[in-house]
Amino acid sequence: MPELRLTSDEQSLLAGEGSRAEQIAMGMVVRLASITGAGELIPIARAHIDGCLYHGQASVDFARMMAEAGGSVRVPTTLNVGIIDLLHPELFRGKASVAAAGREMMAHYRAMGCRQTWTCAPYQLAERPSLGEQIAWAESNAIVFANSVLGARTERYGDFIDLAAAITGRVPNVGLHRDDGRRATVLVTVRGIDAKRLESDLFFAALGHIVGRRVGTAIPVIDGVHQATEDQLKAFGAAAASAGAVAMFHMAGVTPEAPDRMAALGGRAPERVIEIGPHDLADAVDELSPATSQALGAISVGTPHFSFEEFRRATSLLRGRTIADGIECYISTGRDVLSRVDSEGWGDALRASGVKIVTDTCTYLTPILRERPGAVMTNSAKWAWYAPGNLGYDVIFASLEECIESAVRGAVVRQISVWEDQAVPSTATTASAPAGGTDASGSATAQRTAEEQDVQASETGLPADTFNTSHGQATAPNDTTVRAQRTHAIELPLALINGTAIGSVLLLAEPLSFWGGVREHDGTIIDVHHPQLGECIAGRVVVMPGGRGSSSSSSVLAELIRGGVAPVAIVLNTSDPILALGAMVGEVLYDRTVPMVVLSHSAYKEAAASQRLRVDGTQVIPN
Repeated sequence: MPELRLTSDEQSLLAGEGSRAEQIAMGMVVRLASITGAGELIPIARAHIDGCLYHGQASVDFARMMAEAGGSVRVPTTLNVGIIDLLHPELFRGKASVAAAGREMMAHYRAMGCRQTWTCAPYQLAERPSLGEQIAWAESNAIVFANSVLGARTERYGDFIDLAAAITGRVPNVGLHRDDGRRATVLVTVRGIDAKRLESDLFFAALGHIVGRRVGTAIPVIDGVHQATEDQLKAFGAAAASAGAVAMFHMAGVTPEAPDRMAALGGRAPERVIEIGPHDLADAVDELSPATSQALGAISVGTPHFSFEEFRRATSLLRGRTIADGIECYISTGRDVLSRVDSEGWGDALRASGVKIVTDTCTYLTPILRERPGAVMTNSAKWAWYAPGNLGYDVIFASLEECIESAVRGAVVRQISVWEDQAVPSTATTASAPAGGTDASGSATAQRTAEEQDVQASETGLPADTFNTSHGQATAPNDTTVRAQRTHAIELPLALINGTAIGSVLLLAEPLSFWGGVREHDGTIIDVHHPQLGECIAGRVVVMPGGRGSSSSSSVLAELIRGGVAPVAIVLNTSDPILALGAMVGEVLYDRTVPMVVLSHSAYKEAAASQRLRVDGTQVIPN
C-alpha cells in the first residue's frame, strides 16, 4: 500500500496542536486512510452527518465526547434524521428516556455547528453539491444519490467518520473520490418491459432492489431505461443501497457521467452482464410484500423523505377526499421541504384529509405508528426492506397511487399487477454482451474462466464468484450472475482492527447490515431476509463475506461493544470500513477491542470451514 502523505496542517491536527476533538477526528481519518490504501487526504466542500440518529448510549457518548472536546465543523454540514420529530413531538410513542437521549444527541450536533436540516435527503435542499464536488456524505441513500444523480464525489461513509470529516475538512483520496474509482464494472440490461411500466415509480424501486441484491458494492450501469425523474432515481438508489451496498450507479443517457453505457464503462468490456425482465421485477415486488395479513392498518410514504413534487402528486390524488376511519396515513419529509409545501397550502389540505406529516425522523426508525396496526402499505423499497425486522410489521409494497387509494377506502386496493402479462418481446441479442450464457432466472452472465470455475467455496455455500476482492460485499448465494470485482486492489490479509481473540465460529452465508440487521441490546440477527435470522452474534467469531446496507452499522457495532454483546472478532472476505469505524469508536470510548481482519479467498475458505478460530492481527488460525 502507498505511504500516506500528510500536509503540515494535517500533521498539526494529528499531533494535537488544535482542539482535542480535531486530534481525535484526524486520527480517525488517518486510520481510515490506512485501511483503504490512500496515499493522501483531500479537502471536502461539505458534509452530511448520519451519526446524529440515536442507536443507543454509544451514539450519545461519542457526540458528547466530541462536543465537550471542542468539536466544531469546518465545512457546511447538514444533519440526517434524528429519533424525535422536533416540530411534532407528540407523534413519538416511545420511552421518555429514549426521547431524552435523542434530544441530547441532537443538541450536541447543533453545538458543533451543524445545520438543523434533519433529513435523509439533503439533495432536496436549496444548496446541494455540484458536479465533481468533493464531499463527505453518510446515509446510504444520500451517498448513492450524490454520486449518481448529482455527480458529486463521496465514498460510502459511515457514522462517526462523517463527523470526523466535517471537523477536519479532509477525507482519504480513494475510491469514488477519484476518476478511476467511478467506472462501472457491471452492465445491467433491462429488457421486455413496455413503455408504460418503465414510467412507473414502482418499476424504479423494484429495479433498484434487484440491482442491490445482485451487484453488492459494484458500480452498475443500467441500459434500457431512457428517462427518469429525480424522485424515480431516488427510489432506485435507496433500494439498491439497502438491499445491497451500492454507492454509485450509472443510467445510460440519464445520469450525468453516463452519456452512454460505454462512457460509463470507461470504454472497457463489463466484468459481468445481468439481464432483467418482467419476471425478475415481479419477484422483487413479491419479496418486498411479505404481508401475511391483508387487513390494512397504516400507510407510510416518504422513505427517503418526500420531495416537493411528491407532495404535489399526493395533494392531487387526495383532493376533496379523506383518509378512512381507523387508517393512519403518514408522510415523512424534511422540514425545509415542508416549509415550501405549507407555503403552497398543500400541507393544510393534506392535514384536513387526515394525513399526518412527520419531519426530522422517519416511521421505520422511531415509534410513531401505533402498536401492530395491521399491514403497513408503502411505496418505499427501503421501508419495505427494513421495517419487518426493525418494527415487526407486515408490509405491502405498492405504488403511491395504490397507497393513497387504499388509505381513502380503508382496505388494500391493488391495480392489475404492474408486471403481469405485460412482457414485450426482448430485443436483446447475445452480441450486446460478452461471451457467456444465461442462468436459470434468465440473467445473462459473462463467461467464467476455467480457473474461476475451479475455485469454489463449497463449505460456505457461496460460489467462488461471489467473493469481491475490493472493499464491499458478496451478494446472495443463489445469484449465479455474480462475478468477482476487480477494482481497487488491497493487500491481503489486512487487519482493519488489530487485536487478539478466540471463539466459536458463526458463519454467515450472506453479507449483513448491522443496522436493521442486528438487535442492539443482545446481538440477535433480526434481518428477516437473512438466512441466519434469529442467530446471535454475541461472543462469537463472526465469519461473513462483508457488510451491506446502512451507514449506521458502525453505530450499532459500537453499541454492541458498549453493551458487551459484540462479536469477539469479525473475519471478512471483503473490506468493510463502516464496520471498522464502529470498532474504532468502541476502542476509543470503552477500551474494548473487536479484532477485524480481511482474508484472501483461500484463507477465508479455510476460516469458514472451522469450528473455532483464533484471530491475532492478520493471522486467523483454527483453534
